[in-house]
Parts: sequence; structure tokens; C-alpha cells
Amino acid sequence: MIMSTSKYLYPSAILLTLLTLASCQKVVKVNLNNATPQYVIEANVTDQPGPYTVTITKSVNFDQDNTYPTVSGATVVITDNTAGIIDTLKGTSPGNYTTHLLAGVSGHTYSLYVNAASSIFTGSSTMPAAISLDSLYTQSSSFRADDYQVVPVYTDPIAKGNNYHFVEIKNDSVVSAIYIRNDNLVNGRAVAQPLNGGGGSKVIPGDVVVVYLECIDSAVYQYYYGLQQSENANSASPANPVSNITGGCLGYFSAHTSSAQSVVVP
Repeated sequence: MIMSTSKYLYPSAILLTLLTLASCQKVVKVNLNNATPQYVIEANVTDQPGPYTVTITKSVNFDQDNTYPTVSGATVVITDNTAGIIDTLKGTSPGNYTTHLLAGVSGHTYSLYVNAASSIFTGSSTMPAAISLDSLYTQSSSFRADDYQVVPVYTDPIAKGNNYHFVEIKNDSVVSAIYIRNDNLVNGRAVAQPLNGGGGSKVIPGDVVVVYLECIDSAVYQYYYGLQQSENANSASPANPVSNITGGCLGYFSAHTSSAQSVVVP
């Protein structure tokens, strides 16, 4: 049952603050048993107002301190291939590079170019059509008696091939669980399915929960799927997810739309 609208919290200031947080919300988890450190690139362009950020770090070995060294001094360029806009990003803090020209637009294809100490990495991502998160509510969990499930509500369009990534933020902290879906079984239908999965945090009365619905392309979906499978694997050395960035790095490049709703758990 969907909660009445009086149960919803619409803190526009919180949503605007968290929008930037959600655009770079996933810390890439990698197989730390690699003998040679690898570049890790996290790059996002969204349909929300920029600037957008590319983060570059390096992986570390298992026996080292779990602090990923940042990579400064790289050349980072994102091109809107559809509009013909070339944006050379500026290093704003160690390992972080931000845009100053781009505006994310559905249907546009974006290319990423990174030159880090003569190591070249390239990627491409097409931003899908925007699909709004219609509402958000909570219900008693079917797994834990003293817990609640968060249920995002949205309508999948008639066109097939839509892929979704959900970001859950509880009390201003990003939940580490990876939530992804496609429309293979729900094409063209209204969807109200609880967010479930490993890494999800317990939700109790009084919690403020914000959920972002991101429409992602198929390559980014496959990346998140590989990351999800890797985290769920029993192997001590799970395989790294396949990146959609070429050149031998870890991470991803995602041009996606973003829509948010929030709720206070009653």
C-alpha cells in the first residue's frame, strides 16, 4: 500500500545537496590482490546541472593501507559527440577533475579521454531517455520483523531495453548496496518493487531515505552487474567487473539521467 502524501518529505535543499553526492556515489571496489596497481576511473555526466566530475585514483595491494592514491596532473577531456562540444576538465582537488562547458542531454553520446602519465584511456556512453521516479514509500520487511523496505515507484516505457541503477541514501549516508534492474520482465508496466540486495542497511522509523533512479545505458548496466556479482561471490579473489573504458583501467564512464524522491519512515 502506498503511503499518503503526508508521509513524504520533500526537502528541496536536501535533494539539491545530495544530487551532487549521488553523481559520484559509488566507490569502485576492486580485487586488491593484483600485483601491479591499476588506474581507477569514475566518470559521470548526468541530465542535472553540472559541473560533472571525473575521479582518478590507483588501486593498492591487499597488504597495503586501504587508501587509494589520487592521481593528479592528468589530461581529462569529455566530448559531447552529438553537440560537438569539447570540454577539457580542470583539476579541482587531488584526483578530481570537473567540467565547465558540458550540459547532459538525453540522447546525446559522450566520449571520455584520459591521459595519465602517458597511459591513455577512452570510453563512450549514451544518455538514455529520462524516466522519472514517481513516488517512494516504505513497507514492513518480509525478511526482518523490525525492519522496513523502501519501494520506489516508476513506469517503464513501451520501448524495450531500459536499464536502471538505484542509489539509496539514508540519513545523508550513501548505502553501499548495488541495486540494478532492466525491463526484461516489466516492459511497459508500472513497477513498485522493494529495493533488496546485499549491503543494504537497516531502515527504521524516523529514518530519512532518499532514492535516486538513474537511467543507464547497457554497457554501464553490465559494469554494475559484474560489480554486483563480484561482491556476492564466495571467492577470496573475485574477478574485477568489465569496464566500459578501454586502455586497461578499472572503473566506468556513465552518462545517465537522475530522478529523486524522499520519504520519512513512519
